Amino acid sequence: MSRIALFATAPIVSVLLLPLVSSAQQTVPPEKVVGRQLCKVCHVSENAVWEHSSHNTKSWSLLDHPKAADFAKAIGVTNIKGASACTQCHGTQQKVRGTLKIAQGNSCESCHGGAGGAGGWLQQHCDFGFGRKITRDIKMADLLADRAKETKEHRAARDAACDKAGMRRSANAFDIAANCLNCHLVPNEKLIEAGHAMTTRFEFVEWAQGEVRHNLLLDATKNAEVPTNWTDELRNGPGRTAEGRKRLMYVAGQLADLAISLKNRATVTSTKRGSLGDEANDRILDLQEELEDHGVLELKPALDALAGIDKKSLREITANDKQIYGKVAGTVAAAARKFVEAHQDGNKLPAGIDIPTKAKGEAYVP
Repeated sequence: MSRIALFATAPIVSVLLLPLVSSAQQTVPPEKVVGRQLCKVCHVSENAVWEHSSHNTKSWSLLDHPKAADFAKAIGVTNIKGASACTQCHGTQQKVRGTLKIAQGNSCESCHGGAGGAGGWLQQHCDFGFGRKITRDIKMADLLADRAKETKEHRAARDAACDKAGMRRSANAFDIAANCLNCHLVPNEKLIEAGHAMTTRFEFVEWAQGEVRHNLLLDATKNAEVPTNWTDELRNGPGRTAEGRKRLMYVAGQLADLAISLKNRATVTSTKRGSLGDEANDRILDLQEELEDHGVLELKPALDALAGIDKKSLREITANDKQIYGKVAGTVAAAARKFVEAHQDGNKLPAGIDIPTKAKGEAYVP
C-alpha cells in the first residue's frame, strides 16, 4: 500500500458506529462479558497464546505512557483506568453482579464479542446437539467428541444462533477485521490532534499470522496457519487451504479498512495534513484502487458506491458528510459480508491477488 506510516501502536477511543459497520470492542455491553477465566476452561492453549501477546500485556501498560494524561484530557477523561473510553480499547470492561470491573488488557470477548447475558452465545457455541452444559470442569475432549457427531442441520442452526447473539466466528472474516480496525484506526479527532498513535500499517493477514495467531482448536500441539475449525473437512468438506483462507482474509481486511475509513471520514471536521480526516482520505483512495485491481465481481457494489468520491470531494468538509460517507460505509460493509459468504473457501479468488508473507510478531509455538 502507498500509505505513509505516520504512527504505530495500539489506540484507544469510543465512537458511535454507523449502520452495518461491524461493532468494536467498545460497544460490547459490560454485562455480556463473562471474562477469559471462563473461556480458558476449554481454550487452555488459546489462552496461553493470548497471555504472551502484546494485546494482553502492552495494551494496558500504554495507559501509563507519559502522554496518556494529555490524551485523556483531550477527550474529557479524568479516570484513565476506570470506566472510560481508554479502557474500552486498552482493557476489558465487565459488569459482575451489577459492579463494573476493568480487566487489564484485551481479552477473548474483545475480539469475539460478549458471550454472556440473556441470549448470549457462550452456551450455544459448544452445544452440539447433546445438551451438554458449560461447567467449570468441562473437558475439551468431550466437546470435540460431541462436535464430531453433530448433524449438518444442527451445526447450521447453531452457527446462525451464535451469529445472531453477536459472536464473531472465523467464518466472519470481515467482521473480525472491522472489529480490530475500530480500535486501531482511532476514530477520534481530538485524540489524533493530541498526538495519540494510529496503526496506519494494519494489514489483517500479517497480524493474524503473527503473535495473535491461536489456531489450536483441533490440535493443541500445533498453532496452524489458519483456523482449524474453518479448514476441518468434517465440517466443511475437502478443498479448503491456508492459501485460500489468507486470500479471503486479505480482501476482507481491505474491505473492513475501507468501511471504517469511510465511517471515520463521515464524522471529521478537518482534512488538514496529519489529521484523522487526512488519514481517512488517503486510505479510501488507496483501497479503492487496490480493490479495483482485484477484478472480483462481488466487489462491484462496494466500488460502485464510491463513484463520485475523489480526492477533491474528500478534501472538502460539508454538512452532508455524515449522511454521504455513512451511507457508503454501510453499502461497503453489506457488500463485504456478501463477498465473504460467496468466497468462504477463498479458492475461487484470482491467483493474482498477492497474499502478504510477513507476520506482525512471532507466532506462538506450543
